[in-house]
Amino acid sequence: MGNSTLVFSGDSNNGSGRLIFGEQGSAVIPDALFSVDAKLPGLGVLTLRSGVRASVDAELPGLTANVGLLWDANVSRGGLRAELQSVWQEAKPTSAALIATWQEAARLRVATESKWRECKPTHTALRSNWEDMLRLRSAVFSHWQEGVALRAGLSVPWQDTLRLRSAVFSRWQEGVALRAGLSAPWQDTLRLRSAVFSHWQEGKPMRASHLASWRDGIPTREGVRSHWEEARKPPAGVSLRPPVTPEIKLPCYDPATVGRLIFSDLAMGDGRLVFVCQRPGQVLPPAAIVIQPQRTYVVINSVEIRRADDLNGDPLPNETFSMSLNHQSWTWSFNATFHISARGAVSPSASGDPVELEVRINGQPFRLLAESANPSRRFAEHTIAVSGRGRAGHLDDKAAIQTFGNTLDVSAHQLMQECLTVNGGGFGWNVDWQLTDWIVPGGVWMHQGTWISAIADIAGAAGGYLQPHDTEQIMRVLPLWPQPWWRFDQLAPDIELPEGYSEVDDTSITYQPAYNRIFVSGETGGILADVTRAGTAGDILKPMVVHPLITEVGVAQKRAIAELSQSGQALRHKLVLPVNAAKGGVIKPGTILRYVDDGSAWRTGLVRSTNVALQNWPELTQSLEIESHG
Repeated sequence: MGNSTLVFSGDSNNGSGRLIFGEQGSAVIPDALFSVDAKLPGLGVLTLRSGVRASVDAELPGLTANVGLLWDANVSRGGLRAELQSVWQEAKPTSAALIATWQEAARLRVATESKWRECKPTHTALRSNWEDMLRLRSAVFSHWQEGVALRAGLSVPWQDTLRLRSAVFSRWQEGVALRAGLSAPWQDTLRLRSAVFSHWQEGKPMRASHLASWRDGIPTREGVRSHWEEARKPPAGVSLRPPVTPEIKLPCYDPATVGRLIFSDLAMGDGRLVFVCQRPGQVLPPAAIVIQPQRTYVVINSVEIRRADDLNGDPLPNETFSMSLNHQSWTWSFNATFHISARGAVSPSASGDPVELEVRINGQPFRLLAESANPSRRFAEHTIAVSGRGRAGHLDDKAAIQTFGNTLDVSAHQLMQECLTVNGGGFGWNVDWQLTDWIVPGGVWMHQGTWISAIADIAGAAGGYLQPHDTEQIMRVLPLWPQPWWRFDQLAPDIELPEGYSEVDDTSITYQPAYNRIFVSGETGGILADVTRAGTAGDILKPMVVHPLITEVGVAQKRAIAELSQSGQALRHKLVLPVNAAKGGVIKPGTILRYVDDGSAWRTGLVRSTNVALQNWPELTQSLEIESHG
């Protein structure tokens, strides 16, 4: 009975959770039954597309439970009391050691007398102060006597239970795939076309009520006759009537556009049509795409991502997607989240070569490069995050840094095309030049960098920027300002938005000096141009701009317009719009947009940045930042 070890009999690893102590005997101990009522989470919301097989691979969490065992410490434990008494028995008294410890040390009276002269003897007080006190050892022993032994109950709760590792493994194991069962709830039900036809059938005509509502009222001809009675013949005499000058009103229409109906408000439902009076000289340039005001806009969103080498295959299982582009960047950047099953399709190769993807946003295609893929595992989720750029990312190869230049006289367009070559031969990229071209004399320009940095330097010399084609290997060269902001009223918009079409309308205002004059200069073989804004005094000078490619008056003027347009009060409007494939789709930077600002006034501006985001299916929006001036 001196051993405190707990002895288990039988095989305790039987999955029942029972602990069998000592001899079991012939008595049968009934099993303790308990039940757990738990709810497993659902699989979320599934969105199915017609003609696309869908499958769901989900991990179901296991069930965890805490089982508490109550032990009564006031139960007789048999022979364990002897064990506790033996452990806490009193030690042998060591009174002699205590007496030796407190014996007086040898008196050093010589040193005491030498340093401290003797004072009057107070031997009695000293002896009384240091005499032994009455020994209260019995009280001390009584204070530390053992309490009632309850140690048998305390040792059980801290004993290691049987490790149920198999249950932990079972909690995180993947459930049995029930893909066949998932397809059954989404099968086509019986078509109740007769019910649909009945729902939209014409109502019963109630012409009698209409006839009664609009019937002729009771004749009141006596009053009419009294009001419009015939005049009497005036008596003899002369009646003078002052001349009446009719009021001259300008026509409330533009003769050049007779027949156009211009509405200022949406239909109110009462049959009234509210027109706007548009007088001559107030005609706005017509837009290429006009989105008419409506009560409801219906857009069916879809984002389908496939590998470029497998366009006929099923779309990859993406969960989120976003991409952005601004006038200062030369390619799209994107982020997407896929199910872990798409890891092999979107991960770069072992050598680091990116995977080319085709993304269709409401049917509009874009080619993108998946440059990095990072898996992520969270509870009930196993995804892979992919990021990258557009196809133009190939032009930013840091391993292809080289020196660019020209030895002969060429145009700026030709010079840019020559930069997109390797050993004098092209490698598939072309230029869509939309700037004023000019001649670059030989030997005036030299640049060291990548292909994209070289052509961006050429475009920036004339106040332009680069924008990639959606799918092809074509780089567009666009003017940063097609017209200076003080001539925005002459711009024909690409798209016209009605009031209330955007979900969010934020406005920020920036102030810059009202520059109206600038010096633009080249370097060796270049020119020096003094450009002043027409109609101004030219008294506010902007810092001088120098670039080796400014070799003609035309390019100097375009660069000056771009520089002077960045002045005055600039307005930045942020609009959140749906991606309407029939009305422009994804609106890219450089688009001339006419919209209604926060003051309910028509305004024309340039789109500077675009961000397309799919966060919560099926919510797909595009955020635009538009620059205009006050």
